[in-house]
Amino acid sequence: MDRIQWIDGLRGIAALIVTSNHFICGEIKAPFRSFWAQPSEANRRIFQLPPFRLLWSMDAMVPLFMVMSSYTISHRLLKVRDNSAPDKLIDCLRSSILRRPIRLFLPVVALASCTQLLFYFGLYEGHVEERVATHIKPWASPCAHVRYLCEYVTDLLNIFCLQWNIGLNGHLWTMPLELRGSYLIYFTIFVQAVWRPRARLWCLGLMLSYLLWYGHWHTFCFLAGLGMAEVRVFRGQNTIIPPRWTADYVLRLAVALYILCLSAEDDYPPDYRFLRMFETEHWSRYDGWRDVRKTWHSIGAVLFFSVVLESPRLQRLLATRIPQSLGRLSFPMYLIHLSIFYMCSWSMRSNVWWLLKRCEYPASEEEDQYVGSLITVYVLSGGILLAVIMSMANVYIWLLDPQFARITRLFEMRLSQKSHQN
Repeated sequence: MDRIQWIDGLRGIAALIVTSNHFICGEIKAPFRSFWAQPSEANRRIFQLPPFRLLWSMDAMVPLFMVMSSYTISHRLLKVRDNSAPDKLIDCLRSSILRRPIRLFLPVVALASCTQLLFYFGLYEGHVEERVATHIKPWASPCAHVRYLCEYVTDLLNIFCLQWNIGLNGHLWTMPLELRGSYLIYFTIFVQAVWRPRARLWCLGLMLSYLLWYGHWHTFCFLAGLGMAEVRVFRGQNTIIPPRWTADYVLRLAVALYILCLSAEDDYPPDYRFLRMFETEHWSRYDGWRDVRKTWHSIGAVLFFSVVLESPRLQRLLATRIPQSLGRLSFPMYLIHLSIFYMCSWSMRSNVWWLLKRCEYPASEEEDQYVGSLITVYVLSGGILLAVIMSMANVYIWLLDPQFARITRLFEMRLSQKSHQN
């Protein structure tokens, strides 16, 4: 079975978790709190416990995306390195370095441009308009929208000093990290191309230890993906772990799921406080608790991916029809879902609530009294919007993605000399 299939399935499930969480985060808060959070009468619900809380762990999916992306890129390049002439690896790296930003940012620029048009015509909901009211307004100066769009795109392209310009597409903050991590992989593979296999593994191990010590979680995720690809190549592509190690898998899987379920609160919840003794002083030096939580999520993502990488059963499960369908749509679903929510989520939720309850939508302070009803409303309205998102993602795959691939190839061909085109 092709390992890319199960990676696509895992990516699709992660994209679905992010999409569904973006629909409810900020509106219904109970799923994002720990089981032991206070006050007790507003918590102590089974969906707040691991592993059920994995369904609400959108923050943990970002490191998992990075590990999957890193492993996929590394696996392809390492096969070229070990099975081809050295010049072939150089050509492949050269092509990847050029094509990667184009393939990543062409869809992003198209989405950001469409977002500005939709916002200009007043199709976004009021709370979104208030967020950027000091910069742009519907039906205002078109030049202000063009300037805002240009500033947003240039901020996204800054991979050296991240700008964190969330704009109208807050989920795309991962794109400069993705590009920077990809370039780090290309550079590391190029430098280590002529090294002995054990020297590569030792160097990567030291680099990962250094990054983990300082809490550079995003770089740690990318190099961890490369490290697991190198280990896979070193052991042999078709290595099957003996059954006696099943207990090790179960333990690693349990630890990984537990860490991935670390909730998005302002500090360690009571059932995670013992982890404080394992963090270094550098983890919280720059961005406080956010970096601490991301570092733990990165460790959980690497552990989880390592388990799936060595488990044929989990790979077969991820290669089934539903995960594969989600995997095929994962990138466009991730791109467009927030725009759909910004235009339709509030009206859809309030209308479904009225149909079920025949009363006004509850205020935020009344949420804990209606958790069951709110979940029902979110499932129904979210299911409708998810169908819309998937339909649009299918259109993207069918219509736009081939065009973006063609533009990328044409751009590369225009820049390349004839010998390298061949």
